[in-house]
Amino acid sequence: MSSPTKDAAQPAPQATTTPATKTEKEKEKAKQEKKKVLTKPQGEKWSSSINALLADPEGVEAFRDFLVELENESGEAGEYTRYIDFYLECEEYKARFKKLEDKAKEIFEDYLAEAAHQSVLLQVGADKEVGTGGKSVEIGDKLEDEGLEGVNLFDEPQKKVKKKLADGVYINFCLDIKKKLKL
Repeated sequence: MSSPTKDAAQPAPQATTTPATKTEKEKEKAKQEKKKVLTKPQGEKWSSSINALLADPEGVEAFRDFLVELENESGEAGEYTRYIDFYLECEEYKARFKKLEDKAKEIFEDYLAEAAHQSVLLQVGADKEVGTGGKSVEIGDKLEDEGLEGVNLFDEPQKKVKKKLADGVYINFCLDIKKKLKL
């Protein structure tokens, strides 16, 4: 009698796996079919400046889709998308770095010094003070004035890539939007 139980147990995982796979495929297909419909306010906003476009996640997605279409037409995979990908990776780096900077300030405030009356003046006596050999004021000043070093590491190449996008395919993207929306 234990044999039928084993046989019954074996098909169950396969049955569970197959619908899950179909569900993933269905989700991907639905995602591809359900492209966001461009609205006139979005088109106007995105075509007003590359900064407005890059500040809007939906705009970035639409722009990247446009770049992929250009690559498909030209047969050169990565010819255009590498620029937007680089720009976005730099933005992600900055966001992560900002979180690290905020965490560094939190650690400083918790363990090294306490701000007196919301001013830049720091005093020894944090809630969880640890010894720093006299470095806490130096660390506090650096965090207050400069933040962590490195957040601007990619600023120059990112500016160049943004300019390249703005002077090139962004113009074509704007023309495409205006054509689609009859602006």
